[in-house]
Amino acid sequence: MRGVDIGTKTEVYEMIRLEAAKGRTFLWYSTEMDEIRNCDRVFVFRDGAISAELEGDEITEANILAASFEFGDHAA
Repeated sequence: MRGVDIGTKTEVYEMIRLEAAKGRTFLWYSTEMDEIRNCDRVFVFRDGAISAELEGDEITEANILAASFEFGDHAA
């Protein structure tokens, strides 16, 4: 929802939350942490596969970045 004003974003997020509370499931693709923080569960993809499934307090920028990039002693 890049480019959408904050008021409209807030309304959309609230509508999604209300529908989720009724049992509906929403899949949301985003690279924006502000949007990701609204999620109950996050799947992080790397190289076309799920590299992490995060829930609740696990949904942090640090955890998402760690799952997004392969860290280690590999030469570039």
